[in-house]
Amino acid sequence: MENILKKAHELGELLAESAELAEFQEMETTFFSDEDAQAAVAEYEKKSAELSKEMHSTTMTAEKLESFRQKMNENMAELTQNATAKAYLEAKSKFNRIITQVNEIIGYHIRGEEAGGCSGNCSGCSGCH
Repeated sequence: MENILKKAHELGELLAESAELAEFQEMETTFFSDEDAQAAVAEYEKKSAELSKEMHSTTMTAEKLESFRQKMNENMAELTQNATAKAYLEAKSKFNRIITQVNEIIGYHIRGEEAGGCSGNCSGCSGCH
């Protein structure tokens, strides 16, 4: 048990020292101090809430679902027109991918198989088996 916790601390230190986390933290500071970016996020969240409310108040069909997806994509496109919001979201996504990959690797070694099978993206893969 002690060895496992020691390795977890080492992994935490490596993540804390990573360029991806440094970039994310820098962009987070910039993002939260940018009034235009905050306004863009507030507008995105408002539109998302309205769309979610609309989705739950209607009978869902494949066509309606596709329409909602398209509207959400349009909302995200509007949000990412703000350069600061876009950079923040990209940095956050990049760091989250690392965390997801770490979890998948740990899961692989616990279960002996990859979660969900091969996605075709080998960036977090430990090799084909």
